[in-house]
Amino acid sequence: DYRKDARTGAMELQTTPCKGELNGLQDKLELAIGARVMLTRNIDISQGLVNGAFAKVATLVYSPSNSTHVQKLGLDLDQSQRRNSDNQMLVYLERSEENITTKKGMVRRQFPIKLAFACTIHKVQGMSTTSAVVSLKEIFQAGMGYVALSRVTSLRGLRIIDMDESKLYANPDITESLNNMQKSCFEQIMPFYHLSHTLDRDKTFSIIHHNTQGLPSHIQDIQAHHELCLADVLCFTETRLQGFVAPFLHLDGYSMFERSRHMSYTNFSDIARKDGGGVAIYVKNHIVAHEVRYVHNVTDLEFCSCKS
Repeated sequence: DYRKDARTGAMELQTTPCKGELNGLQDKLELAIGARVMLTRNIDISQGLVNGAFAKVATLVYSPSNSTHVQKLGLDLDQSQRRNSDNQMLVYLERSEENITTKKGMVRRQFPIKLAFACTIHKVQGMSTTSAVVSLKEIFQAGMGYVALSRVTSLRGLRIIDMDESKLYANPDITESLNNMQKSCFEQIMPFYHLSHTLDRDKTFSIIHHNTQGLPSHIQDIQAHHELCLADVLCFTETRLQGFVAPFLHLDGYSMFERSRHMSYTNFSDIARKDGGGVAIYVKNHIVAHEVRYVHNVTDLEFCSCKS
């Protein structure tokens, strides 16, 4: 801790730290190589140095001018929190600075970490790990047990202590809401699939429209969909196609016609340069159809037109 001299403005190092705030930088850190720690500040997202990240102290970097002053900490981040492609590379953490509001003129320079050989359930929400020891002793809320037990990727890596089944319960309001939800049968989930069995296919022409939100990334989903493959014509928007259409985007049994956003705009180049957009039509092979590439007086519109 440092006190700012009111007359000179110089920072004077204090011999003992003062009492800081509960959620502030630690008053005192007792560390050693191999210690488990958790970051308490967002420092550098690109390196994985974010609030709540777990790491192991791998090395201590001392000041060249003071062999007892630790200048940096070399941290070995947990595998799930690494951002760097080189898994062997350490990330280095410097001290942060904050004013101590309870002591006028006091400034603290400390590493934004705390020991974390264990941590609360709230701190690990959203985290995944290969192994964990979970204590159910202090659970006091609905859903906390689920959050704790679901952090591990397999049962093999889970060890439970202080087992108490009464601590594993859901919010009663959620259970009641689920019970009151309208039940849906399979026919309602896939109406076209069941309707197709009652239709005369020779006298029925079916068209399905779907926003793909990226045709290349969802083409396998489309190929595996039970209902889409029953349509005579598939109309897709937001294909995000750009120029060349790769062979894997063609569907067996269909002819494909497409138009990208870039090719759709003549007078609005700013829109043409934007990502996204694009349309595509798939027509069953037994239907003779040809693309109408240009329509008189129709410009600056993302469309694809076919004539049978």
